[in-house]
Amino acid sequence: MSRFFNETRKTFKQQGAVPGPASVNVDEAVDAMKKSAAAEGLPQLVSAPPEPLFGALREATEIASKVTATRLEKCRSVRLPRDQERSFLSAQYNPSMQAAVEAYRTLRTRLVKRQTDEGTRSMVITSAQQGEGKTLTAMNLALCYANIQNWPVLLVDADLRSRGLSRVMGDPESPGLSEILESNCPYQSAILATNVPNLYVLPAGLTSTPPPELFSSSAWKEFVGWASESFRLAIIDSPPVLDLADFELISAACESTLLVVRARNTNRESLIRASASIDTTKLAGVILNGAEEGQNTNYYYHRARPETN
Repeated sequence: MSRFFNETRKTFKQQGAVPGPASVNVDEAVDAMKKSAAAEGLPQLVSAPPEPLFGALREATEIASKVTATRLEKCRSVRLPRDQERSFLSAQYNPSMQAAVEAYRTLRTRLVKRQTDEGTRSMVITSAQQGEGKTLTAMNLALCYANIQNWPVLLVDADLRSRGLSRVMGDPESPGLSEILESNCPYQSAILATNVPNLYVLPAGLTSTPPPELFSSSAWKEFVGWASESFRLAIIDSPPVLDLADFELISAACESTLLVVRARNTNRESLIRASASIDTTKLAGVILNGAEEGQNTNYYYHRARPETN
């Protein structure tokens, strides 16, 4: 992580785990952010003196947002393909798929509330096996998040074996996540800004190294930490849980997990095995994908993790 974010987090940790009137001196936190930004050679972003508490909090948010924008201003750009109608449901108007779009929005609303309560900034989306809709869910959920004002979202293709998300995006040229983990490629050289405001994507890239070797390195944890600080949410499209070592390594560095289950496709045994491999403290919910509209007006149904004592 950069010195900017290290210093900022250090200041907040020294004064309390949860920022608030009783636990943190916001003015000192803002001063630390200004000094760290200056140390990185970034322009002075705020010159007006902050108001009491809430004004200082707004200033801190503005500084962090502008620093992120400064770091990503030179990243490459990509347009969402127009021939992938079913993959980008929430980015277009299709009367026949409006139930699905509304289901994605409902899911996003529930997850935003959970994130607000728990402060999570990274989410892995997976399934028991291939073909259950995890990539479709990740793509459309990211689009829904990006529609929220001041919610920059990073969508990561961490399925280095199938590269499904990258192919849906039109298979952008490397570098991508593989090059970040394998050869220390600069983040801003691999991340792509899309034509949808607030939505950034990181393709899988190309590598001959086995994925478990890449995800077990410190580079993966460092990247997730940077992404969590730089975006309001990082959504990671992960390989399936079963028969691969990738998921456990990927999810270990992330804060929450969504499990996608396809109606009339996922068998009970596979679901039980997959559930046993997921840290229940990180499980944000289970998505029922592909339910018939006659059974449920929602194309996707989200069941939140029940509260436990």
